[in-house]
This record gives sequence, C-alpha cells and structure tokens, in this order.
Amino acid sequence: MEQLDAFLRWAAGPLLLTQNREAYAEWLVIQALGLDPGTSRLEGVEPELGGEPEQGRGAISVAVRSAAYLQGPAQTAPNAISFAIQQRLAPVFVFCLLNEKDPRLADPLELSQWLFWVVPTGTLHPERQTIGVQALLRAHGDGIGYRDLNAQMEAVLTTIR
Repeated sequence: MEQLDAFLRWAAGPLLLTQNREAYAEWLVIQALGLDPGTSRLEGVEPELGGEPEQGRGAISVAVRSAAYLQGPAQTAPNAISFAIQQRLAPVFVFCLLNEKDPRLADPLELSQWLFWVVPTGTLHPERQTIGVQALLRAHGDGIGYRDLNAQMEAVLTTIR
C-alpha cells in the first residue's frame, strides 16, 4: 500500500490544487450524507440521494461546488470566491468553501477549515452564472460545519419534496 500511496500523491499532486480539492469536497459531501461513493469518481456525475420508491420518491441529485481562498502553499494573496451555478439540473446545491486564508495553515484534511451551504436550486437567481461568498452569506447565512451537513440536507429536502 505504501507504493500505491506514493504513486497517488505523485500523480495527483497537492490536495489544495483545484481539481483535487473539488474531488475531495465531493468526497466530504458523499461521506457526510452517508452515500455510497462507488468504486471511483465519475467526472461530471453528481452524487445522488436515494429515493423512497414505496413513497413515490426517486433519487435526488446534489450539485457539489467547491472553492478555496488558496490553491497552493506558494500563493501569497487569497483568491476571490465564486461558485459556478450555470447548470441547474440538480434540485440542491452544496457549496463547499475551504475557508483558511493562511498558506501555512491551509489543509483540506482539517474539517474545521471547511464551510458548507446547502441551497435549494430554486432559491438561486435564475440569470446568474456564478455566486460569490458574500451573496451566499447574505442569502443563506454563515455556512455550517461538516458535522451539520447531513442534518441541513435533511431540512432542505423536506422543503423541496
């Protein structure tokens, strides 16, 4: 397993890199919601919450979007935060923000550095292609921690089902 771990680190690069952070944020959401991640990540396929066929409910897809102030340890100034929302096929978005601005401290594995917003798609401005962190804060509050993600998802699902 040592060789596989070394290869994965070499092939993928640091977890702060955008593509890795995005995959990890999706992984965090899948884990928090108790979903089956499958055997590998499929690019462009949103996670799905299981439905309840006996109650006439199908599976609900969840659009996961990730952003971070930092993309790597060499970065000296934080990025502006913006999440893509142009495709609105899923009824729910989960916005994941790696909130640490200090390059020496930024660590995607540190769950306390993440903020999440669970947002019904219907509450997003229909003409906007992106949403910034300030707009999320104004419309949807301060964000929640990882441990509250599942309960917040359940609360949002009751409003859209």
